[in-house]
Amino acid sequence: MSSDLSPVTEVTPATPSEPATAEPFSPGEKKSRWRTYRLLIQITIGVSFLLAWQYLPEIDALADRYKFLNSFFISSPLETADWIWKLVAGTGTNGITLWPYLRTTIWASLVGVTIGLTMGALAGLIFSNSKKLAETIRPFIVLANSVPRVAIIPIFVVIAGPTTRASILSVIAVVFFLGFFNALQGGSSIPERMLDNARLLGASQISIMRTIRLPMVLSWTFAAVPNAISFGLIVAVTTELLAGVKGMGQLLQTSMVNANADLTFAVIVVLSVVGLVMYGAATVLRDFLLRWDVKS
Repeated sequence: MSSDLSPVTEVTPATPSEPATAEPFSPGEKKSRWRTYRLLIQITIGVSFLLAWQYLPEIDALADRYKFLNSFFISSPLETADWIWKLVAGTGTNGITLWPYLRTTIWASLVGVTIGLTMGALAGLIFSNSKKLAETIRPFIVLANSVPRVAIIPIFVVIAGPTTRASILSVIAVVFFLGFFNALQGGSSIPERMLDNARLLGASQISIMRTIRLPMVLSWTFAAVPNAISFGLIVAVTTELLAGVKGMGQLLQTSMVNANADLTFAVIVVLSVVGLVMYGAATVLRDFLLRWDVKS
């Protein structure tokens, strides 16, 4: 008799595989939901602020106790909107219309920012190409940058008179340093081994400045455009306010002389919207010019 000596294999019952748990939302859907959620939060904050601004001053106990909740000092959204419409349509006091003042302010801001950034980028490029020159001049640049801009605005008014040129000079004086330090940092951030390789290949200092440093300087300068626009608008309005130059600053001065809070807040809201639009346009321009610079 022959016996079957083959090993017996134990058969285990197959267990059903657990279904794979899928993500409830794809990355694109998560991003879209967050944008919607973020927009709702922003709308809620904005509406809450406007409601508080409109109705808290109507509570006598608060208005009497706190001046900043008195409508005489802080106006109201409805009165501000009414004055904005009067300025736009030219139906306000003495038929004052917004557009000549706004045009002057925007023109001074844009011209001053363009000239200031160009001069700052050029100076930063030259200084970054010469370490000894940068080390020699840098203390004087820092000293000049430390001077309060408000203190030198009267000098520009004396030089150029109470005109738009004074506003442009003031904007240039502020934006120049913003462009200069950005350009200097960009031109100085190039790895030394890259410069050594260029010198080994026979590149001169001028060639290195033109082909290696210049693209980096332009990149850092364009990155500063949105902030330069914001600073330029602030400085232009400040110059108009102090020197009486015809612009949005002069409208603010008029509102202060007449103690007209409604006109004051109307000008502030208009400037805020204009600043936001200019900042957004500058950001789009920066992203377009630096579209090759991919951020992680």
